[in-house]
Amino acid sequence: MDKKKPTIQEVAILADVSIATVSHVINKTRYVRPELIQRVEEAMVETGYVNKTNEKKLLLGNSTVIVLMVPNLSQSIFCKLATDLDQHCFMQGYSLCLYQTKGDLKIEQFILHRLMVDKKIGGIFLVPASDNPKNYTKLIRSQIPFVCIGKKVRNDDICTVLWDSYKAAYQATQHLIKSRHETLMLLQYPNSDITAGFKQALLDNHLLYRHTSVLQLSSEKSIQQEIHSAIEKINPTGIISTSDNLTLCLLKELQEMGKEYPQDISVIGFGDTPWSELVLSPLTIIQQDSKALSELAFSMLSQLMKDIPVLERMRRVEGELILRKSTRIVDRGPFGEEAVSSDEIVLSQEEKEKLLEGHYRVAISFHFGGNAWARLHERGIRKTLEIYGISVVSVMDAQFDPALQVAQLKAIALQKPDALIAIPTDDKITAQMFNELSKTIKLIFISNVPEGLSKNSYISCVSVNERENGSSTGMMMGDYFKHKNHPKVGFIIHGAPFYGTHLRDSVAEQVVRENYPNIDIVSVEAFGTISHAHDICKEMVLTHPDLEGLYISWDQPALFAIEALEELGRTDISIFTFDLDYKIASYLAKRQMVRGLSTQRPYDQGEATALIVAKSLVSNDIPKYIGVPPYSVKPKNMVKAWKEILHESIPLTLEQELKKLI
Repeated sequence: MDKKKPTIQEVAILADVSIATVSHVINKTRYVRPELIQRVEEAMVETGYVNKTNEKKLLLGNSTVIVLMVPNLSQSIFCKLATDLDQHCFMQGYSLCLYQTKGDLKIEQFILHRLMVDKKIGGIFLVPASDNPKNYTKLIRSQIPFVCIGKKVRNDDICTVLWDSYKAAYQATQHLIKSRHETLMLLQYPNSDITAGFKQALLDNHLLYRHTSVLQLSSEKSIQQEIHSAIEKINPTGIISTSDNLTLCLLKELQEMGKEYPQDISVIGFGDTPWSELVLSPLTIIQQDSKALSELAFSMLSQLMKDIPVLERMRRVEGELILRKSTRIVDRGPFGEEAVSSDEIVLSQEEKEKLLEGHYRVAISFHFGGNAWARLHERGIRKTLEIYGISVVSVMDAQFDPALQVAQLKAIALQKPDALIAIPTDDKITAQMFNELSKTIKLIFISNVPEGLSKNSYISCVSVNERENGSSTGMMMGDYFKHKNHPKVGFIIHGAPFYGTHLRDSVAEQVVRENYPNIDIVSVEAFGTISHAHDICKEMVLTHPDLEGLYISWDQPALFAIEALEELGRTDISIFTFDLDYKIASYLAKRQMVRGLSTQRPYDQGEATALIVAKSLVSNDIPKYIGVPPYSVKPKNMVKAWKEILHESIPLTLEQELKKLI
């Protein structure tokens, strides 16, 4: 009579786990803790169970166990590493046994001593607690094949697979420097490669490297306290945290200190824990490729176990910079001033009384007034000025015509207002007229200051952070296409010499070129008048019929481009642009061509501008540059964005379109 075949239930009972856990171990359908995997695999051997869907069988006898020694499993990178290596081992018929050393050399030596006399041990993956080769002399003499992972021992004969920590630190530091951060802090467990990468990036950008900027942590007990002290001492605008548990401690401490990221401090982490995408501002990270590292390590160990010479004994695995929302670009004014938040503009009770008694008058000169952007600016300005009894005597619309704006400014001069709020149509042509006006009228600019004006010829400038604005839209385009094989995109940019649009256009292009190398920018064309975007778009698509995406400088030229695409029947092309208005929002809500946009906060900018005007009429203590952060809008957050940006509920028609696609 045939012996009854063992069942999966018997394996589960022997391993003291559920049947579902045994199934997940066999089929690799869910993460299972390494120690449970080991129990299940040993139970499969002991019961003689063979999974019919898997032709591989666990090896029996000597040299059947491979050991992984890690400092701990509190860091997700070690958990991922254990899972990946276990899969490689299982597919080759080995059991993976896991040990935690706590990074303690004595514990590590004790475990190694036991392993060296165990005949079942076929090989060891070791995250070494020390880089001193003397500590591994006995292990080398034992002739047990081993591969060091994540940390090297100072012996070129030892096979080692490392994350490229130097390049990761350099890349993270470089990203913050490009975002105009100058005071940075590195948060790490001792790692000379990371320190060297951080230092070199600073030196390459002519920034001073200080030893105090590197916080080396060796104990888990006082991490948050040490982080707190370092932040107070260094006052960094950007922090690089080189492990997920350090990053978690950092975020907790920032919260306790009342600091927000990225508004107060930009943060870049290493690793890729699931929570890094779920926090309020998803983390920009250097993603460490545990699968690539485990493949290299297992290949090396397999060669050693088979006595095949390993020609390249030191291998490195590069990380990838994943851009999210935990870093910001430091905004600076025309003379290098760091942006001040509008929240810092405060009027005393005495100043408020002076304003009400003064009956002050203000004029407004817009570069273009025919859109929601200008209307929201004006509404925010008027509502705030009314609070302090300040009247608006005129509002001019230059229709993007520098000559017309100069004529309008002459008319405003005749009205003799106390202050003038202006958005220059051109950086050069209008400069002389603004210079003349500055002698008798307080000038407050929105977006940019014309060329040639001295720092003392105007009161202040209020602007969205155009670098961050361009970066946000560039990242939206990059993220949308990042999994495609060399998609072709075009850029339709503003050709007029207008500082704000020129800056965000160039930053958006830079972000795509530098951070998304899989995307091919096949054409960059500039328009003069807004309607010209129609013809440029049509010509670009006809020249490049395989075009998949378009960047367009803001919503109005984007609408002309959309008209051209509809005429060509090319509604498959994805558009990324700026500024939230009803027409562009309708395409975004329907998911028709427009995939995302970054927008200014015109009402908030209007409020900030009015506060600066009010303060300047009764005080000389005025910040030279006010920065307002942009707002990224996609279909999933459009209802909230509409209310926060336009200060009204989203139109019912748009809300209904959004609900159709949920």
